[in-house]
Amino acid sequence: MASTSKVRAASGGGKIVEVEPERLPRWVENFATRNGGIASHRADGDAWTIESNEGVSASVTWTLAGGLPAGWLLDDDPLKAAAHLRDYALEPRRIAVLLARKGAYSVGILQDGRVQASKTDTAYVQGKTKAGGQSQQRFARRREGQAHAAEKRARDAVFAVLGNAEFDALVTGGPVEGILEDPRLTGLKPVVHFGDIAEPKAALLTATAYRAIGFRVALPN
Repeated sequence: MASTSKVRAASGGGKIVEVEPERLPRWVENFATRNGGIASHRADGDAWTIESNEGVSASVTWTLAGGLPAGWLLDDDPLKAAAHLRDYALEPRRIAVLLARKGAYSVGILQDGRVQASKTDTAYVQGKTKAGGQSQQRFARRREGQAHAAEKRARDAVFAVLGNAEFDALVTGGPVEGILEDPRLTGLKPVVHFGDIAEPKAALLTATAYRAIGFRVALPN
């Protein structure tokens, strides 16, 4: 797939770089080149910490579950460790994805990156109005009714696709809390949530599942 790496500020300082699974060994190689080589690397809780000869450290976690197989990280060669992690991330999995954003939703199950079942819909939800008085109240009631109807359709769709399905992990994006409050969906527990998503569409299911099996690297500024 084409590069979809993202960089964002980390809470407490520094930055987070999202690295696609196939690119992890190359990313580690480039990190070594930029920072005078790698002095050491170690398993550090759920993370893999790489220390450069210039004192720069990078903390790598697997997005889908946070944990990494620590035994692989004991190899003297960090590039071999990175290759192990790449292969681990790319193992076959069934991933469920639920995306929501202002009346729109997309839900599906993907096997090895291919959509096996899905439902996607967009409902009109009126925006806020500057009108005052009774007009504002009328618009607000209409908007609330549209939002409730859209959420009900989303809940029904999620139950239809995921309610009795088997999958290895649930990945969500956008404001899905109201959808998952449905009593039929109490067993659905996301392991990864992305707050920054585009308009939910079927194609975004595939992109989100792929993003979830990548790596997050914490770096100083």
